[in-house]
Amino acid sequence: MTASLLEKESTGGAIARVGFEYQDAYVLEHIPEWLAQGAFSHLVSEAIGDLEVCYFNPNGGFLRRMYEAKNHTLTVTQFWDEVARFKAVFEASPREFPRFVLVCRDYNGNTNPIVSKIERLRGVGSSYESNSPILEAGRKELREWGQKNGDKADLAEFALDHVEFVTYTSESADQAFIGQLNEKLPGLDLPASLAVRLRDDYKGQIARSSSGPVYRKELEAALCDLRDAERQTWLSTPVQVQLLSGATPFHELGLDVGSFNGDARAAKTLADWLSLLAAAGRIAEFINGSTTRRVIALDGKQRMSTSCLLGYAFSATRGFLLHVEHNGISYRTAIHDRSPGTFFNEVLTAGDAQTSEGIVCIGFPTAVGADINLMSSGALAKLPRLTLESSRTIANTEELNLAVVESKNALVRFRSQNQISKLHVFIKAPSVFAMALGHRLNGVCAIQLNDWVDGRYQPTALLDS
Repeated sequence: MTASLLEKESTGGAIARVGFEYQDAYVLEHIPEWLAQGAFSHLVSEAIGDLEVCYFNPNGGFLRRMYEAKNHTLTVTQFWDEVARFKAVFEASPREFPRFVLVCRDYNGNTNPIVSKIERLRGVGSSYESNSPILEAGRKELREWGQKNGDKADLAEFALDHVEFVTYTSESADQAFIGQLNEKLPGLDLPASLAVRLRDDYKGQIARSSSGPVYRKELEAALCDLRDAERQTWLSTPVQVQLLSGATPFHELGLDVGSFNGDARAAKTLADWLSLLAAAGRIAEFINGSTTRRVIALDGKQRMSTSCLLGYAFSATRGFLLHVEHNGISYRTAIHDRSPGTFFNEVLTAGDAQTSEGIVCIGFPTAVGADINLMSSGALAKLPRLTLESSRTIANTEELNLAVVESKNALVRFRSQNQISKLHVFIKAPSVFAMALGHRLNGVCAIQLNDWVDGRYQPTALLDS
């Protein structure tokens, strides 16, 4: 079995484009769910499969979730034919097609056993370690069952690893769409008349999806065209970038930052930090190209260098705004108000006039300077130094803005007065400050970040000017 855009299995539906009520109803009902997924890019029908929903791939290109939608109860022969078709597509392009979904009215007495076995292994089986002997025994039993029922052992195992099985009825799709809007995109709170208008627009976009992709931006444009209130609500809704220890679910945008926050960061090289910055940059580029939104939601509880690097990756000069959650408080860089007064006490220490590098120490509410004095030696000890210290704390966005603006201005002055091309920055402060400062660091000069690891400061990420 092959997998080609020009083969009979792929072209039949696109040429006819009749009798697609079931498939189109499924797509309509799930558009709100896909719009709520950060990595969703576009959808296309009648390509390799009945439907392909495409997601950002951190390694380049797109991950495609292929659907086959059948408006009837599948016979056992049809069931295995669909799984075999999925397997052929996977083998033809495993990087593009890692996941498959079989949608139908129901599964009969011959197909229900395999679906039930797979759902049990995925359901309660998910509570076991991936290498558990219990799961291995279950996998073996699944293969043996497939072998006894038509020599389908390989297909049964493939289905376990790659195929989701969905039962769906399409009769109430119009009402279900409105329910999904309220559930998946609750911030919109659309009146019924606007929800119907949006539904009809989406039906038109779905109808042309067999001629070419329907992109997220087109679906968002329909939302933004409803009324100015809906447009503003949508544009201010943050794009969530998950910061995790481990892999990110394929439908979400995220970064594995666990080893950059824990003790393992002591072994991180400059190349490792540049790789993390590049990964964040790819996400930023995808967001810029795929959605009209520019507010990025981040968890502010990260280490100093990780926080600063992430703020820099989604910087103000790239058009992004940050929504940062930190210790139960939300901070938004879209708010520009500042608290009154002066945040930092500023101390300048002269250094070698021949150098083009300098040190910046930022500490509050605990001073950072003493740690630097203990660790500074050799070339670093001879560099001019800017120390910014304060006993103030950050309890709101206005206080954060004051701290960030003062420190950014001080860095620019220090760089200019000393003709500095590279600053070694040491921060001992709430991580939300480091993230917000990174968000504003573009245009200063090269910034060498440092983290306190194993009782000493260690160079981490280098941010270009």
